[in-house]
Amino acid sequence: MPTVDMRAEALNLYVSPFRYKHGFIWDANENMVGDQPGQDTALRIRGWGRIGYMQNAERLQDAVGEIIAEALTEFWEKQK
Repeated sequence: MPTVDMRAEALNLYVSPFRYKHGFIWDANENMVGDQPGQDTALRIRGWGRIGYMQNAERLQDAVGEIIAEALTEFWEKQK
């Protein structure tokens, strides 16, 4: 777990609310939080083999991304 100072610094990197669009998660200042597929990233919404074979896979993956963005927003707001 990061130190208190590091946690505060990390929380200052992004501004809520977050949003999900076209496979990316962005903050309120248009900073990318979730990077594009194919890069060395900590977050990638698309490309899950299990979801890719499901009905409405693209919409399902978009919904997952939206849920993650909502969770990030809620978390950031609680930290203020």
